Amino acid sequence: MSKYFRYFPTTQHDLTNIGQQVTLTNILRRFKFRSVLQSRVDSFYTYTVQSQDRPDTIAEKYYGRADYAWIILHFNNIMDPLFDFPLNDQALDDMVRKKYGSIAAAKASVKEYRQILQEAQTLYDGTHIPKKTVVVDETTYNTLDPLKRETLDTYEWEVEQNDKKRDIKILDKKYLSILRDEIEDILRNGN
Repeated sequence: MSKYFRYFPTTQHDLTNIGQQVTLTNILRRFKFRSVLQSRVDSFYTYTVQSQDRPDTIAEKYYGRADYAWIILHFNNIMDPLFDFPLNDQALDDMVRKKYGSIAAAKASVKEYRQILQEAQTLYDGTHIPKKTVVVDETTYNTLDPLKRETLDTYEWEVEQNDKKRDIKILDKKYLSILRDEIEDILRNGN
């Protein structure tokens, strides 16, 4: 990860207020990819993050370099790897315990009432069509046919929110040099 900061601009700062300037890397500098690589379907692969995956292990697997974890994060607009990247199973359970007191408490609390618009189905060619639901209030929920409604407890909701983060884009290796050049230009020149 140390190479990630090599193109960041530096700034002079007096840390102790005694007139002695120290050169610091401006880690607050942010950038957004200018290139069309993120929208070009041929430039990336879709990857489903597994429970044991971390940005560095994915970078090692695809690029042969764990220090390219920043590419995984930035290419997917993940600003906070602790909360924007999917949690592993243990970390998710720990978060639920901390937030709700216990797994049991989270499972005992209704988070959403849903109306089922369409059940999940698999077509003759193997295509899976997921269940389609809409969130409703409790009063509406109580008026619905029991076969056309469902509740989602708080634990299931947290799992669902975490799972929504699992599909990420992995930039094809052949575009790495384009990406590095673009980032270097942005960070050095502010363009």
